[in-house]
Amino acid sequence: MNEDTKIPSTSTRRDISMVISKTHHIAQSLAYQIIDTTFEALLANLIENGHVELRGFGVFEIVERKGRKGRNPKKPEQEVWIPSRKSIKFKASRLLRNDLSEAKVPEKNVK
Repeated sequence: MNEDTKIPSTSTRRDISMVISKTHHIAQSLAYQIIDTTFEALLANLIENGHVELRGFGVFEIVERKGRKGRNPKKPEQEVWIPSRKSIKFKASRLLRNDLSEAKVPEKNVK
């Protein structure tokens, strides 16, 4: 991977559009529109169908997290009710998992 195709680990749509623009020799504004359209289509499909499968990458799925009892971190003796909510689950494809076997794992900052 050369310097033109590297995306920062914390990226914005602008960062991604700059890479697409340089790689495919198109205007950055067009690359940005393509990214926006892609994300909008994925979100619409996720909302409508409850899941989106990107072959070779993985599956995004909407799941319902059940309500549960929790503790107030500032007052651990106080119980609070955490209501049920919807969340997104991601399951990597076999191809992605195989590629990740060679990935570098970042170190966590322990305070």
